[in-house]
Amino acid sequence: MRRVLVVHDDTVALDRLRRAIQQREPNWEMRSAFSVEDAWQDVVQFVPDAIVTAVRPTLDGVGLLARVRDSHSDVIRVIVGVGGEDEQALRTLRIAHRSVNEPVDIHELLEAIRRTLLLRELVSNKAIRDLFGKIGKLPPVPSVYARLTRRLNDPSASVFELGRIVAEDPALSAQVLKIANSAFFSHGHPVTQITAAAARLGTRLLRSLVLTAEVYHRLPISPFMVERLERLQRHSSLVARIASQLEPGAAWKDDAFTAGLLHDVGKLLLASQEPNLHESITCEAESSGRCEYEVELERIGAHHGTLGACLLGMWGLPSTILDAVSSHHDLPETIPTPLSANAAVTLADLLAHATEPDPRGSAHSAPGLISAMRDPRWSGWFELARSQSDSAIAE
Repeated sequence: MRRVLVVHDDTVALDRLRRAIQQREPNWEMRSAFSVEDAWQDVVQFVPDAIVTAVRPTLDGVGLLARVRDSHSDVIRVIVGVGGEDEQALRTLRIAHRSVNEPVDIHELLEAIRRTLLLRELVSNKAIRDLFGKIGKLPPVPSVYARLTRRLNDPSASVFELGRIVAEDPALSAQVLKIANSAFFSHGHPVTQITAAAARLGTRLLRSLVLTAEVYHRLPISPFMVERLERLQRHSSLVARIASQLEPGAAWKDDAFTAGLLHDVGKLLLASQEPNLHESITCEAESSGRCEYEVELERIGAHHGTLGACLLGMWGLPSTILDAVSSHHDLPETIPTPLSANAAVTLADLLAHATEPDPRGSAHSAPGLISAMRDPRWSGWFELARSQSDSAIAE
């Protein structure tokens, strides 16, 4: 259970914030404090996972967070109501993990807490910390994706303007047009302009596809990986299609599509930054008939799902995507009804392997496959996956 402490010296604002968080996250244990002194007592006794504090003339939230940083460094620190670029604002932002404006957008606040907590869990894995230390400098956020994200923060930005940003990069435009004209999106109505493709896809899917295209075509890849890259990209696209259709109309379908596209990004990161290690792991998996992630767990103590989620978290992707990517090899014993985005991506990965030609022959022994096949929904899911696999080959 998550523990969250909210600090504000306006009782009305404090109560509103506490109730809004509790309503959306009923499983979180909440405490609220009206003063720095009361808050510090809660930090000592309650030991929260995250502390959210306002900054006001009558409330030294910055001093409180600095004290928390020095004594409980693993507590996530979120500051409310800091703006501008003066020295005080910059000092505050160096103390806090995240900053949100006031009045508080509760969805923005909760996403800041969720993503930071998840990242903390991911990088608490010693194997991941060691690997990141060995890699050194991680790849920066892909440039066109970063520009789209910045423009989307402006409510006046139109999908056509976003399309024009993509159109500035001819290679990326070609990739987006190819996907927009695929059978999955076009329904027999081709588009030739990137702005029309952007309108067809919508902002969320456009961003996802741009990020995927930039990752696959901009990360440096070893000669060993080049011949496997097309197969990996085709598999990721198939997983995205299957995951987003397992439960038509589900609220999480776009998140499942994005997570499906990016679920193997950890393999690309490993291949681009540690090519010898990646080649050794891949060859061992292929020669032994095992899944790559099993060998990764043995060799480095973490698999590509965790590695990819860490990178995507540092690039600012939402926690729902990070969760689905990090857990895409962790199918629960009982598959939930209704499905979640996590379960959909995990199932889609199994289904894609089950319907794709697998040169390693390892997919059919993947952990979780047998239990998934016992679910009465499996036959319908398999037919869906097979039809998506056939249409992908036809394209």
